[in-house]
Amino acid sequence: MNKKLRHVYRNGLLIAVMLFGFAGQSFAAEHVASGSEEDREELKLEFEDSDEAAWAVESIGKMKSRNVLAGYADGSFRPNQAVTRVEAVVTAVRLMGLEEEAKTKPVSAKLQFKDAASIEKNFKWAKGYIMVALEQGLFDTSDSVLQPDKPATRLWVAGLLVKALGLEKEALATMTVVPDFKDADDIAAGSVGYVNLAVENGIVSGYPDGSFKPGKNVTRAEMAALLVRTGDQLLEQAGAITVTGTITAIDFNGTSNPATTVTDAVYAGNGGSEESYGTITVESYNGDSFTYKIAAALAVPFQKRFIPASQLLVGDAVSVTADGDVVVEASFIDKALVDESTAGITKFELELKSTDGADTSIEYKNEKGRVSAEIVMKADGKKKKLKGDEAAAVVGGLLEASAITPDMTEEEITGQVLAAQELELDQVRELKLEIKFSNGEKIEIEFENDDEDDDNDESDERSDKRTNKKS
Repeated sequence: MNKKLRHVYRNGLLIAVMLFGFAGQSFAAEHVASGSEEDREELKLEFEDSDEAAWAVESIGKMKSRNVLAGYADGSFRPNQAVTRVEAVVTAVRLMGLEEEAKTKPVSAKLQFKDAASIEKNFKWAKGYIMVALEQGLFDTSDSVLQPDKPATRLWVAGLLVKALGLEKEALATMTVVPDFKDADDIAAGSVGYVNLAVENGIVSGYPDGSFKPGKNVTRAEMAALLVRTGDQLLEQAGAITVTGTITAIDFNGTSNPATTVTDAVYAGNGGSEESYGTITVESYNGDSFTYKIAAALAVPFQKRFIPASQLLVGDAVSVTADGDVVVEASFIDKALVDESTAGITKFELELKSTDGADTSIEYKNEKGRVSAEIVMKADGKKKKLKGDEAAAVVGGLLEASAITPDMTEEEITGQVLAAQELELDQVRELKLEIKFSNGEKIEIEFENDDEDDDNDESDERSDKRTNKKS
């Protein structure tokens, strides 16, 4: 890595520590939660034993509210019990919004699995879901048995959910790319691409020790979290956008129902078509305002519990995901967690290859008040990785120094990002940049310097892809 790059990361960390250590405390003091926050009506979405996996309570509640996950007759969810293959298939089909189609399948239909007799005897209720999964390509063409009651492993679930996203073609294209896990040799050759795509799309990640543990059984709580992440990707594929900011107006006096949207089937149990709707206006942290319809009964995660959207108030910090002009998902954000100096950017991914042979990869997300970041730097045959708070602090300093806004041009954004790292364009071999802003706009930039010694601008290949979804 060149000295300039090392220099900016040291300075970036110092800037970020100052911001997070002092400015963040000041901001928290200015936004004291009102007493009314404790008095809001609550939705009961927890199971009797949800606290046995406290980290997953929100994910479990979300999937319950969408009728993707259900508990047992005794009121339990058994979050730490391994999810079975048939359970995983059923939840994937529900997540895709295809449950009604599954219910219409004839129970007399014959399955071609070698263990079809076992399925018929013990899991007849799931046959329709299995048939839909077959039609949607959720199984491998070589699968001759389902083994429905077998615990689903991380490797098996990763493949299932990547297929649910319709990314099989992309997975096949990365079959020869070795995953960045220390136990990559334990991943079956025919599953490598699916693991790569699952990681790339944020569905799964590795463990702190750098392993993937492909053969580890997935618990029901873990399945809930994986389904939430997959659902986020399905929404984005459907054209939904996410706006993060402050509620400036909210009204539930109206009773009109919105027009049917592509996500209706998925969210039928979360403020469905028969529910009353109001309107909500959110001012994003980029400064622009958006008004959407919102179901009064929509389940909103709120301080480790859930409230109906009708309990949201003007002044609340929120993240809302909208399909067209209808909010399909909303989350309350603790204002004490909001750093307004960087809140305008919700996702920042950078891959930078410099002319001196150094490579830098940055992944940063600021979702619903939760910041995650990872920085990987490679130079002179050595690799250094930063994760967690330290990485978030560094990237926070970089973003503040860059001062990127969604109205900038490709050249301005590229220039600002490089300037914040004390780099010139002629020091860059290749650059890939993806940014999501709090107003829902997404920008992708790719730059490649084909001839480092040629000052002719024609030697530079650039592309700029913008998704401007303001409404």
